[in-house]
This record gives sequence, structure tokens and C-alpha cells, in this order.
Amino acid sequence: MEQEIRIPDTLRPFSDALQRSIQEHEQIRFDFRRDSLLKAFVDVIHDDHSLKYFFQVSVTAPLLLGGLQARFYLYEKKTGRFLCVCDSENGLLDPPHPAGSDLPPDNREVQEYGDQLFYPLYPRTDTTQQKIQVWHAGQEIYDPDPYFASHSLLGLYALSPLTQISDEDRDFFQILSRWIGNKLNNRLIAKRHLEHLKFINDLGRDIGHNIIIPNMYLKYLLRQMKKQIEALKELEQETKTLAANDVSTREYVSLLDSCREKRQALEQTHRDLLKHHNQITLFQESLFRKQHFSEGHLVLQPTSSFVERDIILPQLDLYEKKLERQGITIDKPTDLNTQKFPLMVDIGLLSQVYANLFSNAVNYTAEIIDHRGLPRKALAYGAEEVNDFPEPGHRGIKFNVFTTGPALSASEQRAIFEEGIRAKNSQEIEGSGHGLNFIRRVIEVHGGRVGCEATDEGNNFYFILPLPEIEQQENESDQA
Repeated sequence: MEQEIRIPDTLRPFSDALQRSIQEHEQIRFDFRRDSLLKAFVDVIHDDHSLKYFFQVSVTAPLLLGGLQARFYLYEKKTGRFLCVCDSENGLLDPPHPAGSDLPPDNREVQEYGDQLFYPLYPRTDTTQQKIQVWHAGQEIYDPDPYFASHSLLGLYALSPLTQISDEDRDFFQILSRWIGNKLNNRLIAKRHLEHLKFINDLGRDIGHNIIIPNMYLKYLLRQMKKQIEALKELEQETKTLAANDVSTREYVSLLDSCREKRQALEQTHRDLLKHHNQITLFQESLFRKQHFSEGHLVLQPTSSFVERDIILPQLDLYEKKLERQGITIDKPTDLNTQKFPLMVDIGLLSQVYANLFSNAVNYTAEIIDHRGLPRKALAYGAEEVNDFPEPGHRGIKFNVFTTGPALSASEQRAIFEEGIRAKNSQEIEGSGHGLNFIRRVIEVHGGRVGCEATDEGNNFYFILPLPEIEQQENESDQA
């Protein structure tokens, strides 16, 4: 007599789900080869947790069943298109190939189209979509994943040729595609979470590099203000002493001049303190946005801006004295302030781009002998329109910051914008190699590109931003 199995009420939903799956598998009996391949698939995909490895194992499995071919498509949510990332003939496709007319119009169900059999890949299958929910005080304890819902179509798994796919193959791939969809979802989630964690770490470095380190100058200004206040106190005491004695007019005039000088110095420190505070506040507001942390990437807040007036000159004003102390002259353009149209940019983040470039100029600009045979230690900035950016037929604006000094090698020019990479000639100068990497990430999220060009007299660090369509059309009409 079969022993009765007692299932606690709290575990009944899970028992029912397992029973449904058991019944489904009992109805489908695979031969030894297919049964072993299912077990091998689950075993092998755990040898490596990368997506690329997973794609390749998935398209290899059909080859072991009489030479069936497979294609693995991922759904790209931003563009609403499918990309073929791997197939049984070529392996990984780098870059992925956009799918053409070979895909069926409706991809939500298993179906034949052309010479292929398509299986949609979902996080959970129809069977397991009968949710197992654990409730506590009216709330689900385990919230659904924030990135993918059970009905989200993640991709397609396509098999060919149709003439060689047997009924038993169809049953086999019905189960395999469920596993692939579920495990694909898990790997996409893991990838997204790792990217999110990396971004948070990078953002932590951004905050340290662009806020905490510059904040040291704020402390310096406060110390200067304290000294100036002490000097005024001494002057006050001196005034009391003079008032108690019979002094000449000349001594009063001298005292008044000294008072005026100290007041002007204190006012200048106060102005510097306000400018620096405004910069720190701008940087804090642009780096501590809630969206950065929730989305896992930099989220722009574009504002209509004239770049020189609203971004470059305020940052240059903060670094002008530091540049002068290093003997660095500033070559300003004559036509940048005549920019005819504003750009939609994130002022806070782009201000930090220029702050990093000017900070690097203070540290790394070196004197050279120019083409006239004269010594030169200088910074120059400017901008120019470029054609065919980001693609043929479009235009962009190239912003330049040039500094004199030893030219970077070709390999350094390519690598300098990566995290932690510093040029050979900078090893004795304190720095982290983070500033240029931050610049690259900010410009790329604007849809732009960064680069470095070496000349006989120094290096030009630049970035290119795409020109909005409306402004391109206005430019073309002006030229016509």
C-alpha cells in the first residue's frame, strides 16, 4: 500500500507546481540520447557564467541531434529589434547581426516561418507562470525582478531546417527552450546587477575625484578667511590704542589704508569661497541624482546651454589663478562666444568635464620651444564643426583643450581614457588616472566621442558632441 504523503499547507503551492511538472515530463519520454543531452546541457552551462559561453552552448546542442542548426536572437528593448548574437555555423557574431525579414511578424508563440522553427524565450514558461506566491500581511515577500517580468520576451531560439525536425525534436526543444529562457533571464539579471555595481563603484570614484578632492581647496579658503579675520581683530586693537593717544593724521591715513587692504582681501576670499561653493554644489547635484543610483548609469538632465558662456568660462575662472601660478598662459578663442545656437547638454556633468581638463592642465602642462623658437607654456581651448558625425550626413561640434608638453605616444592616446591609465611622463605627479575616464563616460552618455591628438608642441584633448537635427538644418539654411 502506497504511503500517504503529508504536505504542510504552507508548502502546498510548491507541491502542486512540482506535481504539474512531473505529469508534464511523464507524458514526454525521450530516448537515451535526448534525455542525456538535457542533463548535459544543464551541467555544462554552469562551467562558465558568461553570456557568450551560454550562447555558444545553446547553439551547439542541436548539432548533436543529427546536425540541426540553431540561431540565438536577443531582443533589444531600446530599438525594438532582434539581434542575432550566435549561430551554429559561425559561433559568436561580433558585432551581432540585426535580424531581417527572416523573423516571423509575431514572435510570441512557437511557430514555423520560412525554413525555421522559432521558440520565444521568456523568463518563465506558461506552466510556471501559474505563480507560486508567498504572502505575508497582504504583501508578496519576494518582489518580481525589477528588470524583467514573466511576460517579457527576451529573445528567440530558431532551429532549421524544418524538414529534419522530428516530432520528438519539437518536444525536446520545447523543454530546452524553456530552460534557455529561464537561465538567459538569470544571466541577464546578473549582468545588469554587475554593471550596476560597477557603475556605483565608478560613481564613488567620481565623487571622490570631483567633489572630495576639490573640497580641500574650500578648507584652504576658510583658513585664509580665518587669518584675515584675525588680522582685522589686530587692526581693531591697534585702532583702539591710537584712539587713546594723540596721533597724527598720517598715522590715521596709514591705518585706514591698511584696513581697506584687509577688507578687500577678505572680500576677495569671500568671492572665491562663493564661486567654489557654487561649483561644489553644482557637482554634488549632478553626481548625487537619485536616477543615477536607481538606473545604474549616468542619467542626463539636458539644458539649453551656450557652452563657453555657461560652462567653460565659469570653470576657467576657478582655475585661472592656479594656471597663472604655474606660469601657464591661456589662449582664448575669438569666435567661440559667437556660437549661434545653444546645445542641449547636462551643465553639471559637462562642467566637470572641463574642470577635469583644466585640472590636468595645471598638473601636466610643460614648457616647450615652439615653431618660432620661443619658449611656450600654454593652454588653449576652442571648438569647430565637423562633418559626418555621428554618422555620414550628420554634423557634430568638436571641443578642444590643448596643452603644451611632451607628445603622447599613439598607444597612450588610445588608452589614456581608460580607468587607471596614466601617461609615462605623469608617474611622478600625484593622480589617479580617473579624470579622463570620467570624461569619456560623460561624453559617451551624451552620444559623443572623446579622443587625443598629439602634435610637435603638445596634446589636444577633445570631445565631439552631435549637433541636433534642428540646428543642423538652421546651419544649412544660413549657408545657403
